[in-house]
Amino acid sequence: MPEPRRSAFRRGATALAALSLLAIGATACGYGSQATDDSRQDVVAGAKKIDGLDSVRIGYFGNLTHATALVGRHEGLFQKELGGTKAQYATFNAGPSEIEALNSGSVDIGWIGPSPAINGYT
Repeated sequence: MPEPRRSAFRRGATALAALSLLAIGATACGYGSQATDDSRQDVVAGAKKIDGLDSVRIGYFGNLTHATALVGRHEGLFQKELGGTKAQYATFNAGPSEIEALNSGSVDIGWIGPSPAINGYT
């Protein structure tokens, strides 16, 4: 009886190790190329402003829960996509304050969690 138990444990441990290696390998093989410091804020040559806007005000939380916004700002991805329209950033520490900024027009777009979004809508 102890032998089948040990065999099942080894199979489970082997499967867990293989899955861990697969996950590490998948994350190590990143997609795309790294932006250089020189190209982060470069605007495409001849880029036009989006809908005639001079700037877009983007709000987000300055923590890991809004990693998309942090990476987009740090790597210059937003500015690249906005062309000649300048990206301006505002950080918030809570959803309700960001909702207030959106409602008052202080921020044009922003990242918020589901609860503040629902509360701000209702």
